[in-house]
Amino acid sequence: MEGQKNVFIKSAELGVPFGALLLVASVAMLFGDKVPLLSIVTLVVAVIAPVLIYYFQRKRYVESEGFATFSELWTLGIFTTIGGGLICGLATYVLITYVRPDFVYEQAHYVIDAYKQLPGGNAREFVEVLEKAVDNNMLPTPFDFCVQMFWLTSSLGCVGGAITALIAIKVPLKSKEQNTEF
Repeated sequence: MEGQKNVFIKSAELGVPFGALLLVASVAMLFGDKVPLLSIVTLVVAVIAPVLIYYFQRKRYVESEGFATFSELWTLGIFTTIGGGLICGLATYVLITYVRPDFVYEQAHYVIDAYKQLPGGNAREFVEVLEKAVDNNMLPTPFDFCVQMFWLTSSLGCVGGAITALIAIKVPLKSKEQNTEF
């Protein structure tokens, strides 16, 4: 365990590939309305992301020969997710500001059109409120959108990191001769 990097340094390093993965999901989400098959990519990343965090935590646990604590692995998961979220948020901000500046308003118009086709009073009221928000420029700005995306990612990383850290610790280690897991 002496040769292991500090958990914060390791998290920063792991945040880069994790941020790239999150950016793939973000790009797929941003262009999913133009290329519908990209929506599948977002779902695949949603499954892969917690598995990747588990992989990072389990690798740390195995390398420490079982001495890594739950809190260390949880910290690794949290800060890897935060680092990845920052990278993804910054890149998404650039995309949503310069490549798809009308993204939020386009999505609002998609929702308005879809809800106008629904029967019932609640749908009509919702459409009226959303139309007023669009007309008065009250929808989130690209910065607001990216900050909300970052906080959602960080929150999910905090909760998911606890679950994956618990699993990483509960899976028994193999003996040194058999431990070729990583």
